[in-house]
Amino acid sequence: LDALNLTLDDPSDQCYPKVIDSLEGFRAVGVCAGHRHSMVLDEHGGLYTFGSGASGALGHGDYVGQEYPMKVMELDNNGVRIHQMSAGVDISMVVSTDGTVYSWGKATGGRLGLGMEDKNVTLPRKVEFLDETFKAVDVECGYVHSMVVGLDGSVYQCGGVGTDGKDDGLQDLDSDEGMLGHPVILSGHNIWHRVAEPKEKIVKQTWTKYGKYELKGRSKMMEEGGRSVG
Repeated sequence: LDALNLTLDDPSDQCYPKVIDSLEGFRAVGVCAGHRHSMVLDEHGGLYTFGSGASGALGHGDYVGQEYPMKVMELDNNGVRIHQMSAGVDISMVVSTDGTVYSWGKATGGRLGLGMEDKNVTLPRKVEFLDETFKAVDVECGYVHSMVVGLDGSVYQCGGVGTDGKDDGLQDLDSDEGMLGHPVILSGHNIWHRVAEPKEKIVKQTWTKYGKYELKGRSKMMEEGGRSVG
């Protein structure tokens, strides 16, 4: 483990839980550990980050690593209170209490939902959605992509994971729509709706019923068949 990621004076790996002295007296309501940086949320919606500052993932406007939790002042100065957060691989994404999504860090491949930018984003920036009324409730950051869950249960993806020989970071989007690198809704996915389970089709076996006259007819045919053979 990265020593900066733990905010401990002891730089060695920690095999057992250890109290972070720098957070003494701090009432945390949420924590998130990324690849090499971490995030802490306080009871007032204030966000603190620490660890590696690679790609600007800490959101302080620079690439400097922080040994101890440092408040993200860009959010605080603009009166943004955080509800949910996620730290990925040099990327960060949060949801404010009013459902707005902000992201920062490594922007390559559209993983931040801010478009196809090659430069790093060192301060929180608002993520735009086609639906202007969209409200988010959760976010998750990975390696080359991020996911956003809406209040209505819809799921959006930013960036992409390579499948079928495609490179990581690619999105299957129509560039003519001008949304390449921005959140794209995943059709057929809704966290509030249960997908119907496939059921085995049961084929009911039917039995043919013969009337007495048909039985007599069949017996007569069998007798005639027997005489012709003889």
